[in-house]
Amino acid sequence: MITSQDFASLTEELQSIFNQEAKQKISAMKGRDIFQVEDTSILNHLHQVIHGLGHPERLGEGQNIPVQNGDEGDSITYTQKWYGSGFAVTKTMRKFDMTSTIKAMPKSLATGAFDAVDQSMADVLLNGWSTSYTDVYNDSVSAVGPDGLALFNANHTYGDTQASGVYSNLLVDSDGNTDPVLSRDAIVASRTAGRKYTDGRSLNRGIDLDTLVVAPDNEDLAERILYSTQISGSANNDMNALKGKVKNLIVWDRLSENSAGTDTGAYWFMLNSAMAGETLKALFAERPTLDAPHDVYENKNWEYTVDFYYVLGLGFQPYVRGSKGTT
Repeated sequence: MITSQDFASLTEELQSIFNQEAKQKISAMKGRDIFQVEDTSILNHLHQVIHGLGHPERLGEGQNIPVQNGDEGDSITYTQKWYGSGFAVTKTMRKFDMTSTIKAMPKSLATGAFDAVDQSMADVLLNGWSTSYTDVYNDSVSAVGPDGLALFNANHTYGDTQASGVYSNLLVDSDGNTDPVLSRDAIVASRTAGRKYTDGRSLNRGIDLDTLVVAPDNEDLAERILYSTQISGSANNDMNALKGKVKNLIVWDRLSENSAGTDTGAYWFMLNSAMAGETLKALFAERPTLDAPHDVYENKNWEYTVDFYYVLGLGFQPYVRGSKGTT
């Protein structure tokens, strides 16, 4: 029988099991490869988008150097949300030394916690055409960026009073169609569009879309498009000039279906690996850890819990681009 005198050693073992499983799940999370993950101690985190719309000007002899307008971007507030779950080591489990059952519970809880975090990150991309959606926690999410628009939109604004025009972060094919199916043509056209990106004052600030993100449905096609020496599916032996230009291929299982159960296997995304964190933010005020009960009673449940705080938010959007793969 497991008694209260065994509580300390049992707790240490259960926390070790949780931590080991958490370590493995974290290493497998694809969201960490895309989102900028940071720790914060602030409940309401104010993010100011400063993307450098201003640039140096030609000066005359003796002229004062102009100070750039501080209104270079929108601001947005990310508010922390609290999540938690737990399990009970019951009197029956302790009475009959149900060790295997007890040890399975922290492993299962760690799996659920980190799988849910990773799915919530995937949901940001999969619902990127909507201003709100229901996430993996069955929570209603307001999904707008600093300019008040959904993540993927053809009319994003620059957030600067001196700027003009709009920009799109929708993936396109060579005919300019949005939401194209994954193809070599669409990747080339979207990379070209990214390199032609200009800010609100008409200064070219080309974005190198060097990372392709797909669901398993498109893994084989993506590898043939990116890594073949010749153009895949072509009747001739023309070289594949795209090879080596898209440096990263991320195959994310969670892109196959969103939390509403919709098949999203055809969706695909491109991003700039160096700047994607300016678009996709993950702020943790507390990471998931296994906490032991404060009070231990011989004949009552010992309730172990996991709770954590984090929020996902959108920043400046041009560095991440998406397609539903329907055209």
